[in-house]
Amino acid sequence: MSFSLGELPDGDLAIVSDETLPADIKRIEYYRSQRLFMLVYDLPDHEGDLMHYELKEEIADKVQRRSSVVVIEPDKVSGKPSGYYASLIQVGEFQNFVQLGVA
Repeated sequence: MSFSLGELPDGDLAIVSDETLPADIKRIEYYRSQRLFMLVYDLPDHEGDLMHYELKEEIADKVQRRSSVVVIEPDKVSGKPSGYYASLIQVGEFQNFVQLGVA
C-alpha cells in the first residue's frame, strides 16, 4: 500500500491510497517536528500506518493550517475512488507561529 499527498482545486489537502484501507480512518496525526503523518484507523488492535516520507517545508506550512484532510481510497466493491474528510490532529510545536496577542 502506498500513499500520496495532494492539493485539491479548492485548496483542501488529500491523502490518496492506491489500495482499500483496512478500516475507516479515525484521525490523521501530523507530527510537526518530523513532518510525518500517521493514519489512525477505527480498529482497536491496529497501530496505524506511518507515511514514510518527510514533507517539504512549503507543504508542511500548508498542512499546519488545516484541521482536516480528505482521504481518497478505492471503493471496496466497485474499485472507484471514494473520499471522506478525516480530522487532522497537530502534534508538537507550531512552526512559523506569530503571536498576535495574549488574553
